[in-house]
Amino acid sequence: MALATEMRSSSRFQMLRQFRFAPLITPLLLGSALIWAQSPDFSALRRKAEAGDPKAQFDLAEAYSEGTGVAKDSAQGMEWLKKSATQGFAGAQVVLGYMLQKGINTEKDPSEAAKWYKKAARQADKDPKHAQTAQNHLSEMLAQGLISPPEADWHQAEPSATTAATTPKRMKPGQPPPFSLNEVETGLTGGITSKRMATLVSTYGVDFPLTPDARNRLTHEGADISLLQTIASSRR
Repeated sequence: MALATEMRSSSRFQMLRQFRFAPLITPLLLGSALIWAQSPDFSALRRKAEAGDPKAQFDLAEAYSEGTGVAKDSAQGMEWLKKSATQGFAGAQVVLGYMLQKGINTEKDPSEAAKWYKKAARQADKDPKHAQTAQNHLSEMLAQGLISPPEADWHQAEPSATTAATTPKRMKPGQPPPFSLNEVETGLTGGITSKRMATLVSTYGVDFPLTPDARNRLTHEGADISLLQTIASSRR
């Protein structure tokens, strides 16, 4: 009897070790998107992430979030998670979507969560496990009324950021002019948050392409990845 109890306890302990983010993520997501590899050499992992490896960025995000090999830093964890997701790593896109959906280390934003889920959902050929998880979450959010049917529709191909940025849109009569680069910079330095600025840009657009120079200037003033992506697709 004692042996059986010990075996059950041991098995339960081994299972918990496999899912170190249990307080944050649902069992479904844990089983598919958060089986993150540990690196015995944090410095090497950091160098690899800084060199642009999206999987290393994903692992570095986990290291900062868990305090593995480095002091725990949720902000750094989120930053590296966004970098990995932006580069197209499906696991990072699913996790970022979930954190936005539930408001973990960030504000709840179902619409933004849906955007990242859709990016992962379209990668069925490349990463079917994470794609299926993302599709499930989109269906769940739609059923709960958190997003609209168009927001949940991942089947339509995502428009090219380059095409969107280089194709000016016609302004309607009486429509306010789009933001200039200087106006966006002034807003950020004046205290407007990236999230609020992204909403304004989505509404009114911008009149400049997101060149490397513009990206660097805006990043310096505090623009986050979501704002930069909104700017890239909102040229009028």
